[in-house]
Amino acid sequence: MSLLRPEDTVVEEAALWMALLQSEHVSAQERQAFEVWCAADARHRQVIDQMSGGMRLLRNHALQGVPSERLLHSLKAPSSRRRFVAGSLGVVALAALFLGRRQGWLGDTDELYTGTGERRHFTLDDGSLLTLNAQSRVIPRFDANLRLLELQDGELLVDVAKDPARPFVVQTRHGQIRALGTQFLVQRDDESTRLVMLHSRVEVITRQGARQIVEAGQSVRFDEQRTFGLGPLKGDEVGWTQGRLEVHDRALSEVIDSLRSYRRGILRLSPDVARLRLSGIYPLDDTDRTLQLLQNSLPIRVTYHSDYWVSIEAR
Repeated sequence: MSLLRPEDTVVEEAALWMALLQSEHVSAQERQAFEVWCAADARHRQVIDQMSGGMRLLRNHALQGVPSERLLHSLKAPSSRRRFVAGSLGVVALAALFLGRRQGWLGDTDELYTGTGERRHFTLDDGSLLTLNAQSRVIPRFDANLRLLELQDGELLVDVAKDPARPFVVQTRHGQIRALGTQFLVQRDDESTRLVMLHSRVEVITRQGARQIVEAGQSVRFDEQRTFGLGPLKGDEVGWTQGRLEVHDRALSEVIDSLRSYRRGILRLSPDVARLRLSGIYPLDDTDRTLQLLQNSLPIRVTYHSDYWVSIEAR
């Protein structure tokens, strides 16, 4: 995982505040936390002001037409964050990021998605069972010949109903996973897609045509060109379906990334501690408890500037 530069982090946090403040139901505590964040560092207010008039953007009627959860969901995706940080700070750039494909942001009528801290279970038209992790988005496209799930963001677990006449395909920007009847987990980020096989077997086909058979008990990653990292499961892959974050020798940065989908506001991790390794089982639905457990077991300090702005640094 590539770490953001400090100035990039400020831009990302400012964009998240703006998305939060779009909500018609934004709380007084969230508004107060935003003011505390602005006052904490001169750069914070400067970046907000650079975003084409600062608070004027927060009254942008076009952006107010999009639910805050959808704005947050879209911006929290790594690809969106990086495009935003790399681009202009103007209102035109922000509007293009969120509203350039307005129908997509407002949602296909068949789109299935989850918000911050939300897991949902679905029964698809063919009887397959689908579970979405927090901050995930899927578009089902079923017809007489094919059952297709487009994973736009996040993570899913699917238990595929058998239908020999119609293959079941999960598609991401990196390629496809093809099956007839099986159970597997798919996690998408900006650089690659991860497949975790729980039962049976599937075939992975990358965008460039590379193929890989993956058996039960194996996991693999793939990008548009190739598959890589084929190996046995670690045993912590599906804990999120029960509200647990199970960690076996993972970097702190990966753990914090998982928590971001379960917590509103800013969760800032210092690069000085991002690569610390840890193992354990943590509650996803109580992120304050998880942060406390992390602080107890690692040489880190968790500081609450407000309920919506938390920083994690070296002790």
